[in-house]
Amino acid sequence: PSRAVKAAAAMGCGSSSAKYQEGQNGQSQKKTNYRGEENHQKPRRQYSQGLEDGWVQAQAAAKGVDDWAKNPIIQPPSILNWIVGDPTVQRIGDEIHMWTNGALANIQHYVADAKDPTNFKQLNDSIQGFGTVRPYAYLDEANNKVILFYEKYEFPYIFASKMMAAEAEIGKWEFTNYTKILESELTWEKFGEKRVGNPFVFYNKVKGKYWLYYSASMIKLTDADVDEPMNLGLAEADNVMGPYTRVVTEPLEIPSGFPGLFIKGHGSLKMVKSPEADLTCDGVGVAVCNRLTFNPATNQTGSTLSMLRTTDGGLSWQPVVTQFIGPTLQEGSWKEAFVYGFDTLMDPNDASSMLIYYNARNGWKDATEQVGVSRFPLDMVLKAREAC
Repeated sequence: PSRAVKAAAAMGCGSSSAKYQEGQNGQSQKKTNYRGEENHQKPRRQYSQGLEDGWVQAQAAAKGVDDWAKNPIIQPPSILNWIVGDPTVQRIGDEIHMWTNGALANIQHYVADAKDPTNFKQLNDSIQGFGTVRPYAYLDEANNKVILFYEKYEFPYIFASKMMAAEAEIGKWEFTNYTKILESELTWEKFGEKRVGNPFVFYNKVKGKYWLYYSASMIKLTDADVDEPMNLGLAEADNVMGPYTRVVTEPLEIPSGFPGLFIKGHGSLKMVKSPEADLTCDGVGVAVCNRLTFNPATNQTGSTLSMLRTTDGGLSWQPVVTQFIGPTLQEGSWKEAFVYGFDTLMDPNDASSMLIYYNARNGWKDATEQVGVSRFPLDMVLKAREAC
């Protein structure tokens, strides 16, 4: 049974803005996949990448979700920096700005013309230093600046992390005012390792507060040899740079919705960045969350994006499109095994569509991660909002 969320929130009026096998003789045998992983039992199909520009129905995704045919749109720069992860995006004027993290260090900055939202060029890194990961870009239009919230590993950096923020004037992109936002305090924020990260910050107009969803703790996915977040928390503040206090004293729980799969953890939770998804005074809103799974039939872990709905103002969430965007489980696919960190944006070329940028992993052990983009109809958000 779910643990009760120990928080009471008086609801006001208005809406929130996300300024957002069997072997020989019947003996069981271990299998090794092309990335060197053992114990996976299910054979994978072959994957072929599109060669033409345009949108095609995404594999292992909900009906209506289209992939850019030339995904991925951003590749890892080298074998020494094998990850482009956790993209966050904001439209600023006639441009789309994206921030990602590398394998070991730095938060990268990219820009694209809004009319060409799949064609990015890299700018100078925004945040430098080892262990700077999982950014979220908050757009402060009133003050002409962007605030980057991010996770910073502490020395020795793989065993603990805290959440930081820095801000820069739009156009100058010189980040300053480095501020500590959150550290692990509660017991469930310290399982495995003392980590807090995967920030999503938005102004909750219903509450008149800045809300911060975040991940905490760590779980080891042994088949992929990666550490991933485990729990989800929620904090709030009067000012965007804090100080933030916990809204809940227990981790947020989301029902599985995946037949035959176990939930191992949650990566990030973000509101869909459209007015139709905003929290309103009736307590309803729509978000997306990447959820870590384990399939006991195949001994595989994975990560899938699910679309969620809340009816209590964001204190609890239920999946309404469980398999929103999932891994293809196809050999050669850029998103064979995991679909991870993400961010959404209104499609600048189609008011009836949303774009979702995300990173994905092309296998388990010794795999690489890259960024791609999918498109989905705004009507999917409206239907999720009205779901019973």
